[in-house]
Amino acid sequence: MITTTTWRHNFTNYDNLENINATGHQHLEILQPLATKKIRLQLNNLYDEIPLKISQLTIFNNQSDKRTVTLNGKSSFCVEPRLIKWSDWIDIDLVANTFLSIDLFSPNKTIHTSGLTISNDLIHTANQDPTIPKYFFGISGIQIETNQPYEKLAFFGDSLTNQGNFSAPLAKNLENNFQIMTANFGISGNRLLHPGNSTSKWSTSFGEAGFTRFDHMMTNYQPNIVIFMEGINDLLHPGTGTPLAELPTAEAVLKAIIILKSKCKKFDTTFIPMTITPADGNLNGGLLGWSAQKENLRQEINRGLLTMPHIIDLSTLVSDKSRLKPEFDCGDHVHFSNNGGKIVAKYIAEQLIRKKII
Repeated sequence: MITTTTWRHNFTNYDNLENINATGHQHLEILQPLATKKIRLQLNNLYDEIPLKISQLTIFNNQSDKRTVTLNGKSSFCVEPRLIKWSDWIDIDLVANTFLSIDLFSPNKTIHTSGLTISNDLIHTANQDPTIPKYFFGISGIQIETNQPYEKLAFFGDSLTNQGNFSAPLAKNLENNFQIMTANFGISGNRLLHPGNSTSKWSTSFGEAGFTRFDHMMTNYQPNIVIFMEGINDLLHPGTGTPLAELPTAEAVLKAIIILKSKCKKFDTTFIPMTITPADGNLNGGLLGWSAQKENLRQEINRGLLTMPHIIDLSTLVSDKSRLKPEFDCGDHVHFSNNGGKIVAKYIAEQLIRKKII
């Protein structure tokens, strides 16, 4: 049998969030694209300084058929600080393209190691409002046993990727129609060239520079395909809580992306960059995040990106000059709306087919 990752979502350090687990109980439903009879969960406490205590963890397809998840044979256990662990393998009869329910009980009220989603396509939380961020903890990945290998695709980027409004519906399409398993390695606020460095209360959650964390993703996940969408925060953040001196040159951004492409080549991984979408009109920390200088940099970077193989020109699809078209704009002039994200997902899938990547 072959171990296959069927769901993976990047966690980061939300050190400003308190009482994320106020009730002591978290219910998640996570889409599983493949049928299986064995499953295990990735237990994540990477950024906290105290153990994550789990008093009970169960999974089920229906209420009458629950399975207890154990770690080293114990149904009540701790995940020590700064660690990620895999649970024991659990026997379960799981049908393809169904949501796996997960109930996690923990006495820890404040948990900083968390994931974020807005889309409900792959992850259901207690609150399913399609317009607001939902935070979840404890479970950052799912693996199953299969009898054949599957190609793996990684979405790598910032909040546009992390929120899921384009990446989640695209993931469903790739998994259901092309048998390609996907993982979301987006981090909201993440920059390509610099780690989080801002007066924003969210600064720590912005994570290490994408340029360095890309190596961790390649080594640990080893994707066959990477869809890369990063760079907008390198332009947006400087001058709005981040030092303006950290505004990069177009040459620096392009050089970094070319290096990432070369790293993919060493892994025999197909690297698919996407052009940087616009952000004119955005308010970041109450300050205008965009300027003529930043727009000129975006255009210069995109011209360079358009010379790369496998490039997907997302900017032309969603842009009205320096702004997002209304049909793509969630209202903050940076992020995609739910409907706009679905249009983007369909467009990317068409491009992947046209380029004969899938």
